[in-house]
Amino acid sequence: MRFVFIICSLLLLATGIAAQSITGITNIPDTSFTINSEYVKLVKSYPGLKIVTEIPNPNVFTQKDIAYTKAGNRELLMNAFYPAQNFHQKRTAIIILHGGGWRSGNRNLHYPLAQQLAALGYVCFTPEYRLSTEALYPAAVYDSKAAIRWVRKHAKEYNIDVNKIVIAGHSSGGELAAFTGSTNNNLSFEGNGNNKKISSRVNAVIDIDGLLAFIHPESGEGDDSKKTSAATYWFGYSKTENPELWKDASPLTHADQNSPPILFINSSVDRMHAGREDFISKLNNYNIYTAVKTFEGSPHSFVFFNFWFDSTIMYMDNFLYKIFENPAHPIVKKIIVASDGTGDYTSVQAAFDAVPLQNKKPVTIFIKKGSYKEKLRLDSTKNFITIKGEDKFNTILTYDDHTGKITSNGDTINTRTSWSFLINADNFTATDITFQNDAGFSAGQAVAVESDGDKTAFKNCRFIGNQDVLFTNNENSRQYYKNCYIEGTTDFIFGSSTVWFENCHIHSKKNSHITAAATPKENEFGYVFNNCRLTGDTSLHNVSLGRPWRPYANTIYMNTYMGVHIKAEGWSNWNNTDNYKTTRYSEYKNYGPSSTTNARVNWSKQLSDEEAKRITLKKVMKDWNPQQ
Repeated sequence: MRFVFIICSLLLLATGIAAQSITGITNIPDTSFTINSEYVKLVKSYPGLKIVTEIPNPNVFTQKDIAYTKAGNRELLMNAFYPAQNFHQKRTAIIILHGGGWRSGNRNLHYPLAQQLAALGYVCFTPEYRLSTEALYPAAVYDSKAAIRWVRKHAKEYNIDVNKIVIAGHSSGGELAAFTGSTNNNLSFEGNGNNKKISSRVNAVIDIDGLLAFIHPESGEGDDSKKTSAATYWFGYSKTENPELWKDASPLTHADQNSPPILFINSSVDRMHAGREDFISKLNNYNIYTAVKTFEGSPHSFVFFNFWFDSTIMYMDNFLYKIFENPAHPIVKKIIVASDGTGDYTSVQAAFDAVPLQNKKPVTIFIKKGSYKEKLRLDSTKNFITIKGEDKFNTILTYDDHTGKITSNGDTINTRTSWSFLINADNFTATDITFQNDAGFSAGQAVAVESDGDKTAFKNCRFIGNQDVLFTNNENSRQYYKNCYIEGTTDFIFGSSTVWFENCHIHSKKNSHITAAATPKENEFGYVFNNCRLTGDTSLHNVSLGRPWRPYANTIYMNTYMGVHIKAEGWSNWNNTDNYKTTRYSEYKNYGPSSTTNARVNWSKQLSDEEAKRITLKKVMKDWNPQQ
């Protein structure tokens, strides 16, 4: 081996290229990057920042330390996260590559991401790969393709559709994901791993802040003036020593007609997505779909923290739904709202007013970032409207009416007139928006959203307020909330509608009640919370899951995490009335500190497996599929 190395070194010298450096191969793990150290660095600039952690979920199975290939005598391992529930339709697989400059990091970094995606129905894998402390480029590429081949080989075991295999990654993992996808059908990057006869092709790429080109005006990689750069360690050559290798290792170099659709989820750190626009331009030549989502003002490590994690999940989910399901959403009109005057309108109500009466054609209203203080009303004749925010944290629709407030014309506001946004229209959808009532903690009833229309859907939205935040006020209305955050104090989800909450985060700010259902007797379902998270301020210990606003109130919590703030009895009565005698309150396979049921009120119920099996989105929503 030493003889071969000397001969290779002489050949390289003869061609003017220095010998490849192996000084970075220490075989000692580099632990310089940790999420905790990132948090310490960022928290002063982002007050309220929190690390996203794993929450054990009985509906997600985890399989650890799966050997997917060998590198010499060492087995490379990965973990699998997949839905516990069997499903007849084959699932999409997502292979998630960690970041760390091709030198640091490990497969544990994205466990919360994999877990949350698995809760949505995906099968996720988090493989380790050889870092530059162990082997130089392109060893990591070989490993990522070996992981893909293993997943495709074992597709039947995990109920995976072999035509829906996705590779995703953050930072250097994002670069690796983009490179792996760009080299579909390129046999020179297969390596000597297992299952060589199985295709390593991927059907989609999700690049989370990974660069696309090393040799590029936008790239910051390769500055060795203060210390050896991450890429220099990985290649064994500096940028000046072997620029052709640096160029060949760039995803941009290989993008062609074999490249799959790709989603870029980016921070505001431009150098972390160097070459992206050129990459998109190349794919446009082949009519290959691309999408870009940017978190303005965010750090490179945004994917690990609460401010951006939920939106990252939603962007991934929406992208994969679009490219694999290809739903028909004919958008015939688009209106832009911008408070700075750069859109069609400066107010949201003006955009609503521009939609014709008796509207029957889809209209999309895109709302740019800003706080829009307006008392909004969407008329019942203005159906088929979708509103999309530019950024759910910074696109805010708010007002401050509350019970007891006197209006300019002398009227007194009550609960039913306190709304910040009243939706009377059917077939309404909202995504990536904060709905707020900022009347204050002690203002009493103050509704942020009153949703009265049928077939209304909210995805990746936030509902912020105190008492009576979300009013679902129509017994004939069906509503769907997915990946939403809802916070409040008392009865902050209330009304008579049939509502399905999927993967929502419900946060209590007072020892009071989460729900106040008023389900009519003849309605089979009221509120269904599935795969949700219930959390509360740290001082809370006596929060109820709900109290019956009307007789026959129906509320179900299934597969939901219940924090320490939920009281042991679970439920409460309505002001000592007889409403509890007809309630239809039930739970099924919830988990977390307050999920134990031995002290629950005797007028609530624990569902059997057979009973729970019959509670499906399709049955609750009848002839409406809100996932389209």
